[in-house]
Amino acid sequence: MPDTFTLLLEWRRNEAAGRSLAKLPPDYYPTVAQYLSELRRSYEADLRENPSSRKGEISRQTYHRATQVARDVLEGRMQKVLSLAFQASIGGSRDLPNALAEEKAMFDQLLGTFQTLRRTAAPYLEVAGGPLPAVSPSVVASRPPAPGAGPNAGAPATDATPTRSPAGPLTYVRVVKDGRPLSIGAETVDLRTDDLLSIPPETAKILVDGKVAEPISARPLGPRA
Repeated sequence: MPDTFTLLLEWRRNEAAGRSLAKLPPDYYPTVAQYLSELRRSYEADLRENPSSRKGEISRQTYHRATQVARDVLEGRMQKVLSLAFQASIGGSRDLPNALAEEKAMFDQLLGTFQTLRRTAAPYLEVAGGPLPAVSPSVVASRPPAPGAGPNAGAPATDATPTRSPAGPLTYVRVVKDGRPLSIGAETVDLRTDDLLSIPPETAKILVDGKVAEPISARPLGPRA
């Protein structure tokens, strides 16, 4: 089995080779910390006993090289977790393939910080769970009916009749990702995949820009007669 220093070089090479987190042993961090601690104690003891010791000098150089390699691995993974937390805060995936326990804890803390900042400093950017720009309440989610479940069974999804207010044009969007309930005016709507929403254009743009929904109408739809 390769020694720890050789493994560190391999782990750094794997980490630098891709944009996602490379696979590491579950006990990577404590193992490396223990290895570096023992290596330092060893070379310090050798140099105290014999300051001109060749063995002690080699151990000292190995310690400094190993520390730099371990730092490269840590900082590379920190940057990746930081980017993943930011993407999750704007609606991206919260999956962390190959993340270690320490990195998952960091991800959760970063995500919470990003979300708190968005809610407090820029509530107009929140598509769910926070205040939005003033818009007229005009949203009701509509799922296509199941086959045989009523007189309108089998009707196309665009024939669903969402409730809407008579104030201003509306836009149809389809939800492409489940999300937290969306508050618009006095109404709250669950965001569930494949739901159709009839909403004001400015709110539709927020959902589309956040990759939570996709437009299904090229122009705003006005109120029905």
